[in-house]
Amino acid sequence: MTSRRVALRLIALGGVAALAAACTSSAPPAAPTSPPAPAAAPTSPPAAKPTDADWKQVVDAATREGHLYVATYAGTGYRKVMDAFEAAYPGIKVDQTPFQSSSRDFFPRYFQERQAGLFQWDLIIVPATEPLVQAVTPGAIDPIRPLIVRSDALDDKSWVDGFDGGWLDKGKQYSYAITRSRSQSLWVDTNQVKDGEIKSYKDLLDPKWNGKIFAGDLRTKGSGFWPGTTLRLKTGTDDVIKQLWKDTNAVLSTDARQLTEQMVRGAYPIGLGAISLPILLDFLAQGQGKNLKPIPTPELDYVNSGDHVLQYANKAPNPNAAKLFVNWVLSKDGSTIYATQAQDNSRRADVPLQDPSIVPEKGVDYITIDAEPLIDEILKTQKLAMQVLG
Repeated sequence: MTSRRVALRLIALGGVAALAAACTSSAPPAAPTSPPAPAAAPTSPPAAKPTDADWKQVVDAATREGHLYVATYAGTGYRKVMDAFEAAYPGIKVDQTPFQSSSRDFFPRYFQERQAGLFQWDLIIVPATEPLVQAVTPGAIDPIRPLIVRSDALDDKSWVDGFDGGWLDKGKQYSYAITRSRSQSLWVDTNQVKDGEIKSYKDLLDPKWNGKIFAGDLRTKGSGFWPGTTLRLKTGTDDVIKQLWKDTNAVLSTDARQLTEQMVRGAYPIGLGAISLPILLDFLAQGQGKNLKPIPTPELDYVNSGDHVLQYANKAPNPNAAKLFVNWVLSKDGSTIYATQAQDNSRRADVPLQDPSIVPEKGVDYITIDAEPLIDEILKTQKLAMQVLG
């Protein structure tokens, strides 16, 4: 763990201390409430009026722990968020480890460590689908609901969709969304695809695109099985899986960096579930990737919180530091920093939009694809894909 901390420190980026300095002066949160039953919505009585002493106890306990271990997806924006948290609370060092995929990279490692008696993660900030499928039933993640104690975080008026709108699991306990936006599943290389040439998924079935679609593998990857599930449900037929992923000879990958980089390099004209925005932002910062453009596609677009969902590891070694981070990142200050670095729209009503173009359109019935009620359909998509693709 020491070597991991040293390595992460070497890649830490500066420039966030000034932005984060205001975070320590935020209004104190409400006192903790008792956790509700896992299978039901919270029913705890109203929290007592918060005091400065209540919050000081949280900060002091977190500072005594001195560390926080966080798993995230790839992208340097996450490191900048952690640097901002460290600047706000200098007594705590964050070890943040990026993963290309939660299903392929993180959770196999997580379960192997647990079997060996190693409990070395506090927070898991990844899409909700895999934690809900893999980790809830065996008790590998704990409810995060009891950690959320800030009065402004618990206030419905703080959120575009109310406080409860952030829960992606049915019991409103395990997976809490920091951001939420309309998806951008389909991207094109503007050097190879003419403006207006692709407007619908049906345009991708043109033989001219045979073998030229680079796609997230919908058998194992959220960026693949999410648009696949959405397309199935919106068209009302399962055969679209074969039509779009098999008959077009789409090239599949589970590696988020490879998917994004190959599109940036112009290796493929069309990307379907191939672009990881945090990784693309790194390329754009280097002057690369300007050739890529998202194409709004009603049959493929859905609403989701992507990689920006909080989960709390079971037997976390630093529970107080985890509690402090969760409440900080859900505050106005923390959410502003997070949204800025993620280039995604915060769920908080008092945080400026990062990208108005991905705000869900009013009157459109979007599928919230990463919510637990859709898991059965996602598993069906994976099963169909395995049958079709082998």
